[in-house]
Amino acid sequence: MPRWRRRSLLGVTVAAALVVPGGGAAAHGQPSEPPTGGVVTKAPGSGQTTSRVTLITGDVVTVTSGGNQPTQVTVNGRTGSNGNVTITTEGRDTYVLPREAQSLVISGKLDRRLFNVTGLIEQGYDDARSGSIPLIVRYRAAAVDARRAAPAAPSGAQALRSLTSINGAAMAADKKQAEVFWEAIDDDSPQAGTARTQLAGGIERVWLDGRAEALLDVSVPQIGAPDAWAAGYDGTGVKVAVLDTGVDTSHPDLAGKIVDSRSFVPNEEVKDGHGHGTHVAATIAGTGAASGGRHKGVAPGAQLIVGKVLGDGGSGAQSGIIEGMEWAARSGAKIVSMSLGGPGGDGTDPMSLAVNELTAETGALFTIAAGNDGRQGASTLGSPGTADAALTVGAVDDADDIADFSSRGPRVGDGVVKPEITAPGVGIVAARATGTAMGTVVDEHYTSASGTSMATPHVAGAAAILAQRYPDWPADRLKGHLVSTAKAHASTPAFSQGAGRVDVSRATRQAVSGTGVVSFGIAQWDATTPVVKQVTYTNPGDQPVTLALTLRGTGTELPAGLLSLGADSVTVPAKGTATVPVTMSAADVPTGTYSGHLSGVSADGATVVSTAIGLVKDVKRFKVTVKVVGRDGAPADPASTLVRYVSMDGRGESNFTNPSPDGTLSLTLPADTEYLFQADTVTRSPEYDRVWEYTMGTLPNVVITGDRTITFDARKGAPVTVRTPKPSQTVHARVGFTAHSTDQKYYWALEQWLGGETAVYTIPTAQPNDNFRPYFGWKLTAPDLAARVVGRNKVSLDELAYFGGHVGSLRFDGTKRLPVVSAGTGTAQEYAGLDVRGKTALVRRSANVPFRDQLARAIEAGAAAVIIFNNAPGRWGADLWGDTTPSAVPAMTLSGKQGEKLLDVLRRDRVTIEFTGVAVSPYSYDLVKSPQGGWPANPRYQVRNNELATLRTVYRASAAGTEGGDLRFFWVPGQNTAFGQYTRLPMPATRTEYVTTGLRTTQRVLIGPTWQLGGSELGESIGVLRPGQRLSRTWNKAVSRTALPPALDEAAFRDGDLVVVQAAGLLDTGTDHTQTYVAIQRDKVLATVYRNGERLGTSKLPTFAFPAAPERAQYRVTLDVERADPWWTTSTKVNTAWTFHSQRPDARQLVPMLSVDYDIDVDINNRAKADRRFEIGLNVRHPKGLSGPAIRDTKLWVSYDDGTTWQLADVDRKRAGQFEAIVRHPKLATTNGFVSLRVQATDADGNTVEQTVTRAYQLR
Repeated sequence: MPRWRRRSLLGVTVAAALVVPGGGAAAHGQPSEPPTGGVVTKAPGSGQTTSRVTLITGDVVTVTSGGNQPTQVTVNGRTGSNGNVTITTEGRDTYVLPREAQSLVISGKLDRRLFNVTGLIEQGYDDARSGSIPLIVRYRAAAVDARRAAPAAPSGAQALRSLTSINGAAMAADKKQAEVFWEAIDDDSPQAGTARTQLAGGIERVWLDGRAEALLDVSVPQIGAPDAWAAGYDGTGVKVAVLDTGVDTSHPDLAGKIVDSRSFVPNEEVKDGHGHGTHVAATIAGTGAASGGRHKGVAPGAQLIVGKVLGDGGSGAQSGIIEGMEWAARSGAKIVSMSLGGPGGDGTDPMSLAVNELTAETGALFTIAAGNDGRQGASTLGSPGTADAALTVGAVDDADDIADFSSRGPRVGDGVVKPEITAPGVGIVAARATGTAMGTVVDEHYTSASGTSMATPHVAGAAAILAQRYPDWPADRLKGHLVSTAKAHASTPAFSQGAGRVDVSRATRQAVSGTGVVSFGIAQWDATTPVVKQVTYTNPGDQPVTLALTLRGTGTELPAGLLSLGADSVTVPAKGTATVPVTMSAADVPTGTYSGHLSGVSADGATVVSTAIGLVKDVKRFKVTVKVVGRDGAPADPASTLVRYVSMDGRGESNFTNPSPDGTLSLTLPADTEYLFQADTVTRSPEYDRVWEYTMGTLPNVVITGDRTITFDARKGAPVTVRTPKPSQTVHARVGFTAHSTDQKYYWALEQWLGGETAVYTIPTAQPNDNFRPYFGWKLTAPDLAARVVGRNKVSLDELAYFGGHVGSLRFDGTKRLPVVSAGTGTAQEYAGLDVRGKTALVRRSANVPFRDQLARAIEAGAAAVIIFNNAPGRWGADLWGDTTPSAVPAMTLSGKQGEKLLDVLRRDRVTIEFTGVAVSPYSYDLVKSPQGGWPANPRYQVRNNELATLRTVYRASAAGTEGGDLRFFWVPGQNTAFGQYTRLPMPATRTEYVTTGLRTTQRVLIGPTWQLGGSELGESIGVLRPGQRLSRTWNKAVSRTALPPALDEAAFRDGDLVVVQAAGLLDTGTDHTQTYVAIQRDKVLATVYRNGERLGTSKLPTFAFPAAPERAQYRVTLDVERADPWWTTSTKVNTAWTFHSQRPDARQLVPMLSVDYDIDVDINNRAKADRRFEIGLNVRHPKGLSGPAIRDTKLWVSYDDGTTWQLADVDRKRAGQFEAIVRHPKLATTNGFVSLRVQATDADGNTVEQTVTRAYQLR
């Protein structure tokens, strides 16, 4: 098993702390529907991959990365969302945080890692591999009943297990019901002026429930175990729980040792199919029977209870681990051994909290691996080893030198000394589970492994021996005695070794113990007051013991005066205690980490008590006050304001929070460090439906040299506007920036997406800065609505707007005049006797009548259009959500001011409104402006046709009225990741598109409903457009089929004995198009691989990899794709089979898999005329970059009854690889309305492709 790795930022993976020589990447959590056999769905170096992630809020994010191409991130807002999303890039990680979740993340109620989309994909939580979001929920005490039973799971989620130790539960939020779940837990009624900081349903906190991964003959004598055995202590009568990958009960070393077991891994028995758990169990209590006693465990007399919390693949769930901890501690285990861990923190994660609670409840001692991230430096401890109550274990070699991989303290946040103890963890030989190959196999029964996983069971065994010696001691007493009797290494800092290597011989024979660890925590840089802590010595013996005290530095010498003792010696009375004060005076001490070792030694040397002492002297800091002023001149509202401060010195520290009610944020930041400060504030409607104004200010590359105040005054914000040659309206806007540190070593980026109704302002940059690159972006279309009151009554209606949403309101198309009727507040009583048929219903918004009810009643009464005006002077807006079709009539909102004026006129006179609408815009603008040096003083832009590229684009659709969408990515200079958001585009359509030039760009098109993201998503190659350039583009032209994308590098290749295939399941005919995503939860996709006729396995994705034999062999790959949706009527089923020969190449080599491109003359609905002669062009090709062998033979058949009967067509060769078939379409009435195609093609080397496309195109 590869060594456990610290996962940057995500921190939800728990891994067994195991190191293997030459170890590689740890295995991730298994897919919900894994491939079978040797076929895998993703392979290293396999080019560009696309993953989709549904967030807890219901927003859907698509990430395309790899293949030496820049990363693309698409955000599709949940229904009911206004698209207000903040996206940040921090090193390798991209966070997508909807505005409504930001305050909950800031308050700590919602785990920020739930929005780390790159991290979620890394952990296997993308939608293709997980249909639910695994969560750990902690309830407020008042919500938990006397039985400690948690309430029922919120709507949209299923409760999986109760976690009573933390007043919590594990649950799975169904991604298809994510919006329902979010509505159930989101308390969306905050007090005015305060940020949203509470969750609904009695929930206190929500964490991501991460998958978990699994992290002796010299080592046992090294810790003195044989001496304890000789004294009669081998752990007899003590139960030790092993929470790991299970155990091989048939192993001779564990015969008769297992007294209880239980699996907490769904659908797996306790049997160890990995090997890690068996190795750990035998290190604790193995008899060594298979080696004649040579590989005996530390406490061979102990009994084992085994909880399988990690699966045979080495992975599990945090909630399953917690449930296993509860079972073990409440089943009589005195010691609980956990050789697992994940990225740590400050000890407040769910597993650490469970350790603390269960220790207090049961008295069980948890011995937990520190982790294997020591090579990354300080503060690399893993969870749950960060728990206060845990006895955290580091690893040493056979010379007691700290292992380089052993994770080190201090603990993040408070500087606590951990690990507290070490044990042998390098090259440990112990039991090997049958059929496994974990570690380095020694023989049939044993394997060797390294890691803090191996060190931890040594300490667990020692604790079992001590518990036999002192059966009444609780966990803290056992822990303190083991730590204070450890053997310190003089040159190893306490933050690496604690008090030293466990010495079970001394622990069992020595009565006196003491405080094992004294943590002074973090001393502030300007602290002048000494801090005093007590070291307590305990003597349960019959005679007093006098100890001579010596304090020395470990690792390095201690600065003079930093630590001092209150006495040089202490006498500990029989059956009593004595204390000695230790004083820390850090006033004149330089910044750094300091540790010492306090040794108490009796005159005869028989008693030695060790205490590890540690402290962190903080860096010099200055006070920085960030002040935010709203556009009204008052202190910015905390609920509507965010302040970010980002360390630009490479540490990756990124923080964001709300200011206090007075609009200020007080910080103390390290001197001489470089920060970026950013603030944004918004003006929004009281219901949080719409953001009307957004102001951003940024101050990059600030070096902290003294106390200072940074002010972001929104009143200074300059309006950001754009004017286009043709009339236009903003569909959505974005504002963002990229920033580099002064030394160019660190990169940070932010982008804010806003609705078209939002006025954007940026505070001008005072001094130009080449390390900071802002940008603005717009998607604009023809204005979709204009209205005027006909006649002499002049009432402005410029604040009239459609209801929003993915589908939203039905649009006017052209000009229509409708009389207006007042319907009051839209109650049933007000409609009684009111004639609104064929008219516009004017309705006042009401707190007592939901606007959806107002709209429904107006439509039911026969209104031809509905206007709901605000019951307050300003504008308002809302989305129609939860619907898959537009409102039955045009539905609009209007400001209170204009609505009241209209109503006033209506009381005195008849009113008719002339509506002019554009249902589908004939043109669009995709624009980006990226000024150099900072936010400009006057960001008002006028674009002209000669600076843009013009694209004449046809969007074909086989079904009339198909919902679709498009987006365009741009990369401004210095930007690593581009972000996009789909906009609605009814199809079929023809549109003229005007696009910014000079930047890398690419378009993506979705054929199908944007709110479901269930369609065929197509993309194109990245390129740079030129001013004045004119191009034609066609999307979704038949025939859509399975193919290797023609523009994709390494679409099929072999590297050593691994073949990688990156096929597109349903690709249109665009020569530079790729299918960026297959809707795995909607499409039926099955790839099957054969070698020399033998089935290797299957995959449910069209991109996959499989193992190949070194010798030449024939391979057959079939890929079947099926789609059944009302908006997808052609290419409903595609069956493709490839055969090719391959043998191990000297270097990476393309694989000769053939693809067929079709060229047919069809209309915008992918239809051809019936009863006509028809030409079908065929282009048979190898993957891009592979020339030859020549295409030898191509055949084509057609069917007009979905393949029940086939007709062979005449095929003529035109040129190399290109063919033309002539068919005669029958009369429409004699067909089912569709044409199916079957092609067979062979090249000169015998490589073949066979493809059947059911309903390839339509007839008319």
